[in-house]
Amino acid sequence: MRTASWRALLAIVVATAACSESTGPEPRPPADLTVVHLASGAPPLLASSVTFSACRGSNAEGRLFYDDGSGGQGDEFARLRIDSNTLLRRPDGSVIAPDECVDITMSVPDPTRFEVQLEPGGLGFNPADPAELRIKYAEAEGVSADVEAVLAIWRQEAPGDPYVRLGTVILEDLDEAEAELLGFSRYALSY
Repeated sequence: MRTASWRALLAIVVATAACSESTGPEPRPPADLTVVHLASGAPPLLASSVTFSACRGSNAEGRLFYDDGSGGQGDEFARLRIDSNTLLRRPDGSVIAPDECVDITMSVPDPTRFEVQLEPGGLGFNPADPAELRIKYAEAEGVSADVEAVLAIWRQEAPGDPYVRLGTVILEDLDEAEAELLGFSRYALSY
């Protein structure tokens, strides 16, 4: 009887642990994640940042590219899409009115890693129509099928803070990771 009770308790603990992992993201310290790096032969980025204007009521995109080898635009590194209904609140909490615009900056803090910093920090988006971040990892080092199975975009509020895993769609055929964003901070392609 005692063994049966122990097994039942163990089954409940295992089931509870499985549910907690699948129902909510657990923050992880930076040391517990591996941020994907660019392969040593990858082309450099054409520019490490881009600023574009997004207006409520209009679609907007910002994109970062690799250098094509002659100083021109090569393959895409990352893309941020803002739909017409995405913008909601400024960092101070005030509502963004129709036709009001916000300058958005996408930057890569370390050109050897798949990380994107999005600013202004604290910008809030409509949960029914979030922003979309796409990171292409064709130029990544060591992304095997096993790594792709656990690869995701992770959010970090500030350098040194823990990371939180975002719901991520991995498009293996395109070597692309996609996640929906409700606000801005730093994002890393990690496992």
